[in-house]
Amino acid sequence: MNLKKIPSVNDLLISKKFSKKNIRRDLLKNIINKELDLVRKILKNDDSVSISKAEIESNILLRIDSLSNSYLRKIINGSGVILHTNLGRAPLSKGISKNIYEVISNYSDLEMNITTKTRNSRLDNISKLLNLITGAEKAAVFNNNALALIVTLASLGKGKEILVSRSESIEIGGGFRIPEIIKLSGLKIVDIGTTNKTYVKDYEENITKNTVGFLKVHKSNYKIKGFTNEISIKELSELSKEKNIPLIHDLGSGTLVNTEKFDLPYEPTVVDSVNNGADITLFSSDKLLGGPQSGIVLGKKKLIEKINSSPLSRAARIDKLNLSILNDTLINYLKNDYQETIPVWNLINLSKDSLKKRANDIIHKIPKNTFRIREDIKSTIGGGTFPDTFIDSVGISIGKTHKISDLENYLLNLSNPIVGRIENDEFLLDLRTIFEEYDNYLISNINKYFK
Repeated sequence: MNLKKIPSVNDLLISKKFSKKNIRRDLLKNIINKELDLVRKILKNDDSVSISKAEIESNILLRIDSLSNSYLRKIINGSGVILHTNLGRAPLSKGISKNIYEVISNYSDLEMNITTKTRNSRLDNISKLLNLITGAEKAAVFNNNALALIVTLASLGKGKEILVSRSESIEIGGGFRIPEIIKLSGLKIVDIGTTNKTYVKDYEENITKNTVGFLKVHKSNYKIKGFTNEISIKELSELSKEKNIPLIHDLGSGTLVNTEKFDLPYEPTVVDSVNNGADITLFSSDKLLGGPQSGIVLGKKKLIEKINSSPLSRAARIDKLNLSILNDTLINYLKNDYQETIPVWNLINLSKDSLKKRANDIIHKIPKNTFRIREDIKSTIGGGTFPDTFIDSVGISIGKTHKISDLENYLLNLSNPIVGRIENDEFLLDLRTIFEEYDNYLISNINKYFK
């Protein structure tokens, strides 16, 4: 096809195919130009290719539709990963939505004390809730935990030194590493101890006049076993108090509940960190807490006030939507009904018998000789937590006698995609991470596929 035969921008602008799309002319022109640029590039590489005007118009329509579709969609998660990073991590409590809608669609008392008729901090109520739940003196909340750590460290003094065990200079996900975060904060990292063993004396021997903090990073996404020694927060807090050097504890995922109650390994709680002497404790709220994305910093009042007074604090502050969601999530912990109201803990706590019953119901409502019940599968927590922990689960799977790649693609292309996983050459849907209310949606779409 000759480049000269490509339809002009004006020809395409007046095409009746786009008249029903109700899109601004300048935006349509921009989309047309992008498509024509692509066509020219293809033809320059191979002029034997033939591309009709109808094909170009069809591709432009696809571009318009892709822009018009909602960016975020509800996903049915059959992967078996409870805190799936790619699927938005923690699903929120359904009871939160009504109050959130009222807050975001109206004016709110975000930074106003109605009683005194004066301005207040947007963090006042959150700080009170966290004080009641954890016993910490004061709290600050930022957009995410990595940012919370940067703001916290930056408040200690530019160019100063912070001591970190070599075993805790970890990568936290997305390619971001603790040394890089420390560098961004303006502090200098001083590596102490070794990868497998660190002692209190390693901290003590590396203190200089420039030391402004000890940083302990919880290794929630991996474990070091064997010939090891790790300093506890309680041990390090004694040196911290003696030398008057703040102890900062980055808990990562951060939990407010005793994980052993759910037959999970012990995971240090936020309360443990506070009670064992950490001056500042940081953690994410969209993992084991089961809330929105944010980074919570709590601890000694004097240190938190210093953090909040930093110019970086305003740049990194949490917005009113996530603040409102976090507030309501914390109230679930205050009421002690989190096990029923917060999906993360509800999913972890589902019994195998309840999952078996659902699997049987589903199997009897879909075509025979397609899916089979699987009682030998394992779910994982995800979100960079419990790396060696697997939860017994139940699901349904279909083997390679069927073209499972076609089925997987079909489910992924639904208006609300259904995500599963491939395991031992079978396509598997783990029912632990599929909310029961979507079982009928799953049944309906499996039936449509095999019709």
